[in-house]
Amino acid sequence: MSDTNARLAKLEQRVQALEDEIEIHRTITTYGLAVDVGDADRTAWVYTEDTMFDVDGKADMAGRKGVRAMVRGNGHQSLLPDCAHTIGPAVVKLMGKDKAVATSYSRIYHREGEAFRLFRLSYNRFTMEKRDGRWQIKHRKTTKLGDPTAHDIFKQSIKELIPNPPKG
Repeated sequence: MSDTNARLAKLEQRVQALEDEIEIHRTITTYGLAVDVGDADRTAWVYTEDTMFDVDGKADMAGRKGVRAMVRGNGHQSLLPDCAHTIGPAVVKLMGKDKAVATSYSRIYHREGEAFRLFRLSYNRFTMEKRDGRWQIKHRKTTKLGDPTAHDIFKQSIKELIPNPPKG
């Protein structure tokens, strides 16, 4: 392979990695927008058919069916239309061409009268898979701040991001 071809191949790999990371951010953000308008089908669309959505150590939602049920459920419906799910910024680690992990904070704000309050602040870990040409959430673990296991989510991710830091 010529030097030019090698450089072009490397550049194509880098561009693909950037496109993948942008698409992962878009997928995670789309969840927040869809769930805030109560659109169960579009919320479920960002997840794999066999997804597992773990909230505070309970495997609350299995599959897209479980995600749809959450959006349509009384708990979520009671927040509408006065809630805002904000996720990110996320730190993304690509693991090959079709797998990635994203770690972020998430916040849910809720309007009560004229006031807005922070309803929930959580640590999140998204296991992503590229299926059918798009990035989808295979597994999401979200744990609220204050839970003794919440830091474990970030500890795991930071070790993956910085596996061997210099000791000082």
